[in-house]
Amino acid sequence: MSEHETPEGDIRIELGDPAPFAGEKKRELLVAAALGAPFGTTDPADLALLGAASRKEDLRHYEQTGYAPLDPGLNYSIARVRRAGTAREELIARGGLNSILYLCRADESTRYRAEMEAGERMVHGFRPLAVAHGEPLPEGGEKWTFLGFVPLRATREQSRRAEEPGAFRYVPVWDWQLRSLHWLAVLLIAVLSVTGILMGSGRPAYAGARESSFLFGYLRFIHFAAGWLLLATALIRIAGLFLASNRYQRWDALFPVKPRDLRNLLTVVRNYLFCRFDRGPHYIGHNPLQQVAYTAIYGVGMLALLTGFALYALYAPDHWLFRHLVRLDTLVGVQYVRLAHLLVMWIFLAFIPIHVYLAIRADTVEREGAISSIISGGRWCRRGTSFEDG
Repeated sequence: MSEHETPEGDIRIELGDPAPFAGEKKRELLVAAALGAPFGTTDPADLALLGAASRKEDLRHYEQTGYAPLDPGLNYSIARVRRAGTAREELIARGGLNSILYLCRADESTRYRAEMEAGERMVHGFRPLAVAHGEPLPEGGEKWTFLGFVPLRATREQSRRAEEPGAFRYVPVWDWQLRSLHWLAVLLIAVLSVTGILMGSGRPAYAGARESSFLFGYLRFIHFAAGWLLLATALIRIAGLFLASNRYQRWDALFPVKPRDLRNLLTVVRNYLFCRFDRGPHYIGHNPLQQVAYTAIYGVGMLALLTGFALYALYAPDHWLFRHLVRLDTLVGVQYVRLAHLLVMWIFLAFIPIHVYLAIRADTVEREGAISSIISGGRWCRRGTSFEDG
């Protein structure tokens, strides 16, 4: 039994045990009853149905294309719905039991059984909300099938349930090592950006000469030390691509190499462009667009390290390692290497606010813990949602 509290706070709408017909399952009947609710409804009974059905299936996969409100003469309403990504429309009728049975041209045995089961529940104060499924016919008209009914009642009594079944399941995604590397990289990139901007402006050099200090030298030391730490972080992360504790952190979940992900890439891009986060495909780990973005930013990071250490190599061109990096300065030119290093920093600074904004927006719209997962290590995934990588 499910329930929903009304705004008054003392009346609850309770859902009884659904009574499916025509070979339907209780889950399918409950989902159909919820899909028949008008879009944007605030009716407590509809909210109770939507809340109960969302624990069985992700209703975001459906969209309502039309709605005919309850006709007092006919005593039922009709909603026109379709599954996202398809063109096939279906009809959902909800209303009084006798009216829906008449709409479906139910036979005597179906009518007798429905009325008998509804009468048993009415003894306990429930009223049946009958549901029917319709299919438009090529020659015109509709073919209706009686799906069953969902018992509802309003009550002021306290719920006798110990707890409601969870609408979400918790899935561990990122282990503590990856989360530590992520936040360490954020700190190091911030340090490298600040010290790089200060050194590039040249002002610390003038300030140091005027005050007889070693400010520019300290900045350069901090910049180089942060660069070495970022390199160590990158090497550990590369090792984690092959040694990670779960599949969401491995290399094939980071790079868009699977045909499935390549096919879904355009759909995900369209969803982001038009802010349609309620539509599939759904991913627990990185979706294809995130895979492309993070692969690109990892490549940008490697370019930052390469150009940075090529500039660092100028201080020891005869070193066994740095003499190979000096060749880049000779081939391209020191000023161009320095310019590329500066441009890479601005790419990072442009990526960070976009990354944070999209993560917060997805966390707010999808309500599945996308951004909090980098702190907690896991995501709350809605039950009934079909995940491409789940």
